[in-house]
Amino acid sequence: MTQAAAKLQASTVPSGKTSLKTVYTASDLHMFCKRSEAPRHMDMLYDAAQNADVFVLNGDIFDFRWSTLKSTNDTVDKALTWLDDFINRVPGCKVHYVLGNHDSVKSFTDALGVYAREKDNLLWHPYYVRLKDTIFLHGDVAQKKMDAEDLTRFREGWYFDKKKGKWMNRIYDAAFLMKVHKGIHKVAFPNRITVERVRHYLDQIGEGPDSGTSTVYFGHTHVAMSDYEHDGVLYHNTGAPLKGLPFNILKTEIEL
Repeated sequence: MTQAAAKLQASTVPSGKTSLKTVYTASDLHMFCKRSEAPRHMDMLYDAAQNADVFVLNGDIFDFRWSTLKSTNDTVDKALTWLDDFINRVPGCKVHYVLGNHDSVKSFTDALGVYAREKDNLLWHPYYVRLKDTIFLHGDVAQKKMDAEDLTRFREGWYFDKKKGKWMNRIYDAAFLMKVHKGIHKVAFPNRITVERVRHYLDQIGEGPDSGTSTVYFGHTHVAMSDYEHDGVLYHNTGAPLKGLPFNILKTEIEL
């Protein structure tokens, strides 16, 4: 096993005495992006977390590239304020924050690491978390076939990502108005190819079906998916609350 893959193994959460736990997950909220409709889903998100034993925030919860705030530092501050409110609302829920590419900005991950040490009910993971036979990962490994080193290199390109200016945002706004984004995501991430790429990554880091994995939750593609079976593993994707796209907060039960 490579050194990077070994580091990833640390995101497997051990368990002692087990009981059936209610687990919810959501990804790709892209908060602070103008095109995100996450505020419309906040009540549903809070309700789910209040009824959960475990909640997985599965990457791209915040969007530093397309933030409407003045600076990356302002966005970091607002992100931590939102996360603090979320954590404090659900003291009885264990929250796992799995990073995505859009929230892998170094200034945020540094601040998140400090903040998480202060909270007993918050754990954060750079790439994925495994809860018994279920894997939660952001899903940017679906861009192409990747192993651990490939994903590390891909994420490094986002560490110092710059906030886009108003003209780039206007171009993106126009694409959304024409609903171009709906077709692009489906063409770029057809179900079978997408889950094969996710499966390839999991095999490479030793977390594939041979390790006992039976269920995978991922995001990134913005294409909602539920109970998609491939080689005996079920794949789920919450989609994204962006204009014109379906979004779901998904629930499962895991013996932890």
